[in-house]
Amino acid sequence: MNPSPLSSMISRSLSLAALALLPLSLTPTSARAAGPQEVATLDRSLWPVIPIAPREFDQASRAENLVFAQVLGELEAHPEAFPTLLGVKQVHTASVSRWLTQVKATVAANLRAGRATCRDATELGCAGEAPTAATVVAQGRAFVADVPERYKDWLAMDQRFYAVYAREQLRLAALFPGPTSEILTFGAGEETGADWPDREFLLTFDDGPTPAGGGTDKLAALLRARKANGVFFVLGDALKARQDKLGAASLKALYEGQCVASHGQKHVSHQKLATWKESLDTSRGLVAELGLAGTKQVLFRPPYGQRTEALMRTLTQEDSQVMLWNIDSQDWNARMAAKPTTDRVITLMLLWRRGIVLFHDVHDKVHQAVPDLLDFAQVTGLRWRDCHTL
Repeated sequence: MNPSPLSSMISRSLSLAALALLPLSLTPTSARAAGPQEVATLDRSLWPVIPIAPREFDQASRAENLVFAQVLGELEAHPEAFPTLLGVKQVHTASVSRWLTQVKATVAANLRAGRATCRDATELGCAGEAPTAATVVAQGRAFVADVPERYKDWLAMDQRFYAVYAREQLRLAALFPGPTSEILTFGAGEETGADWPDREFLLTFDDGPTPAGGGTDKLAALLRARKANGVFFVLGDALKARQDKLGAASLKALYEGQCVASHGQKHVSHQKLATWKESLDTSRGLVAELGLAGTKQVLFRPPYGQRTEALMRTLTQEDSQVMLWNIDSQDWNARMAAKPTTDRVITLMLLWRRGIVLFHDVHDKVHQAVPDLLDFAQVTGLRWRDCHTL
């Protein structure tokens, strides 16, 4: 039997320790800003079933969860390889254990939900007993070993995708809480969308607004034309600059029908920012003063997902919250083209079955991805959460 993509990756990483794929001594901020040198991408055209209804969504979702579970099992079997494989000096084992426990429970729940449309055990991903966190890895292995011939090309691609994606996620868990990120939360005052109702998603866009006539204008118009909405996490400095140049009324027109929240005054990590409270108050105050929020309280998303527990508690006391994400489009990454970005998001929507999608309205890829995602959601029966209900 040929070695799996992940086994090959582990062996390669151990033998080439001096050439580890990721830097070993980055600061928290620069580590997240640089991002992984290898990003999980794939070509969804290799999946042989055209999604035309909720039933096809469930079929593809079962397959994605089972392959991911099989890859997780391979990762768990080699904890001694984590430092080299992930390119980190210190592995926070408690965070890794917590993440693996959560993920396997989620995969089991996703598989049970995806089986709701199984007509019999011969259908793809429908065999065996009801999945549990304790059985998903074994069920993933059994699925991969017996996948029908017509899915072989997709399977090879999917295993490569999850070998890299699982490493992306595990690296964040291994680093948490120094730096923090979207991978784990401090408590109920933080939202990732990971426990939302099945098939429910939210679009979010970071780092704007762009100068007038730029990406933010184009995206907001696109969403209105499709009767969709999302949360724009704006930088206070960029919002103030556009207000000074064009006035408050132009900002209300720009974000009509959308929701606006704070991404801080500047795009810096708020985990070690001594003036994080000032950044929250100034940026959130400007959004509220302009009447742009569209939500009960002005939400906050820390740049890079980096924040402290004290920051979370402060927002909780104000009946607001930290909004993170569980589906990273990687549209900010220069290594990602537009089509693979869309395919990555669709694959992660199939995997997680719910959650908050992270895009950036300052990058062009979102303009190609969002219409495709809206179409995909429409034919497969997914729901977009109305941002005004947050």
